[in-house]
Amino acid sequence: MWIPFVLCIGFVLIHFFSIYLSLPQPLLRRFVSFSAGVGIAYVFIHLWPQVAHTQALAEQEIHWLEGHLLHYALYIIALMGLTVFYTMDRLIARAYETEETTNPNLIESHIFWSHIGFFTLYNAMIGYLLTHMEEMTTSLLIFFIAFALHFVTNDWGLRHHHEAVYDQYGRYILSVSIVIGFIIGVFSNFPDYFIGSVEAFVAGAMTLNVIKHELPSERDGNLEGFLLGVCSAGFLFILI
Repeated sequence: MWIPFVLCIGFVLIHFFSIYLSLPQPLLRRFVSFSAGVGIAYVFIHLWPQVAHTQALAEQEIHWLEGHLLHYALYIIALMGLTVFYTMDRLIARAYETEETTNPNLIESHIFWSHIGFFTLYNAMIGYLLTHMEEMTTSLLIFFIAFALHFVTNDWGLRHHHEAVYDQYGRYILSVSIVIGFIIGVFSNFPDYFIGSVEAFVAGAMTLNVIKHELPSERDGNLEGFLLGVCSAGFLFILI
């Protein structure tokens, strides 16, 4: 369990020190595009096949799933993750248009707490999943690479929206949420299909997050960086 614990601490340190990671604009565009490419490769090569595997496992262990609507249970959970993430994103965007647009840098901001509340749950799920990959050292490495880049770009996005209040409060809350998820994973013993359900929800949420927020627009993105991320991560994830 010590390797997942070290990686958990690594995720915490990313939230703490991303504030000090500053890149020139051209290099920043390449990095964000590269990160999006890695995220896309991870979603399609690892997360979705894992959802399919867990769905098959659930059908073996929960026989009433067979031939029922819930034959698609894990895919429905993944769809829920994508839908919840999109709904939260749109509600936050709508609120941002109507209130506190002049000064979102407020601890009392509903927008801030909505953002942080969702990502707290999201991070806790990721910390939880870390504890169930102890024997899968290759998958654990892939998991860490993909989510480390994912957390850096998430931090930049939250810092852009909420400015200093994110650095004063938000990054600490998100760091603690990873540790809480990890502790829950250590001291709980849920069946494999429950763990797979958490992973399916994360898969859906991450799919939308990468495509909508990390994949830069045509104007802001860097095609070379994106293709490098997709190709290098894709080959790496397949080979190891």
